[in-house]
Amino acid sequence: MAESTSGAMPLVMERGRTLLERAARLYDAPGSPLARSARGAWRGGFRGGAAWMAEAMAQVRGRPVPATLFRAHGLGVLKYTAALLAALGAWGLTAYAGGPLLVGPVLGLLAFYAVEAQMVFLFPLALDGSPRPFRASRALALGAGGTLSVMGTVLLLAAVMLFGGLAGRGVVRCWCLGCLAVVLWYEELTGGAFVSG
Repeated sequence: MAESTSGAMPLVMERGRTLLERAARLYDAPGSPLARSARGAWRGGFRGGAAWMAEAMAQVRGRPVPATLFRAHGLGVLKYTAALLAALGAWGLTAYAGGPLLVGPVLGLLAFYAVEAQMVFLFPLALDGSPRPFRASRALALGAGGTLSVMGTVLLLAAVMLFGGLAGRGVVRCWCLGCLAVVLWYEELTGGAFVSG
């Protein structure tokens, strides 16, 4: 029998909170290099973010990650272009159909994160050398509970990443906590082992 959505939502929220708490402990730990290296990572765009994520993966695993960063920019552009096109498409269809004014942005946001949920593990997979990181990310998302479950967790992580800084918790720190939470989630799902796909 399928689990009800109302019963699944608290589990999804708990998963997100647990991942963020673990990420904060690791990021804020005395002597952790992650906060120091995060300060300049944004300057490198997707490539800088991927390099920081590789460092975070190495910290979690306790061993270096032989990261390949040459694909990072292209993967980032593809990931966020697909999510943005989904958002604009949902918003545009709602406007075309004459839907209420606020429905379009809400559906656009949901469409963005529905696509984002499929690719949430894209960067860790690429850093681990997956030859098909899009396909492998989708497979991991399915294994993590499917689109709605993963989307719920991703929305919680995104809220912290985007708005945590406004709450005085540090813009860079909050962004990195979300990325680190994804790394921790990926490691849980894969056991730190390479996932082909």
